[in-house]
Amino acid sequence: MIDYSLGLRKTNPSDKDSEKKVFPYPQVREVLSLQKLARHIADHGSPYTRDVVVGVVTATVDCIREQLLCGNKVQLGEMGSFYVTFSSEGIDDADKFNPQDHIKSVNVRWDRGRNFAEMKQDAEFNYVASRKQQAQAKKDEKSSLNEATGGGSSSGNEGGDVTE
Repeated sequence: MIDYSLGLRKTNPSDKDSEKKVFPYPQVREVLSLQKLARHIADHGSPYTRDVVVGVVTATVDCIREQLLCGNKVQLGEMGSFYVTFSSEGIDDADKFNPQDHIKSVNVRWDRGRNFAEMKQDAEFNYVASRKQQAQAKKDEKSSLNEATGGGSSSGNEGGDVTE
């Protein structure tokens, strides 16, 4: 299940007078480290231990980078393909082109494979309050509890757990 919140956003971010509409924003439940992902893979009936999975993933990342720097496109089956693009500056005369000056960055792009392209049909969605709304609700609840128990004024940030 994918949690999401709703928020206002300009329909054209580059136009300051653009109309605002309501858009969904995905909410991340947890960030999986390489170690957690490797354990997850190992726990799914894989014959490989977590350490082996970490080693294979690490080597895969290193090798994909190496191949991209060699000018190759890397296809990983149903996961998709990785390739490079440039952010660059156009010039008037090809004879004066210098890649060190005119290529501003080398970017890695991912063309998602079939398993990732068709995710919406398998997704379930769950509306949740935005992070800002959650923080405000927690602050209001603490303030209400303090008032009910006769406690002092609440800054809403006891223990440093409320962020805005």
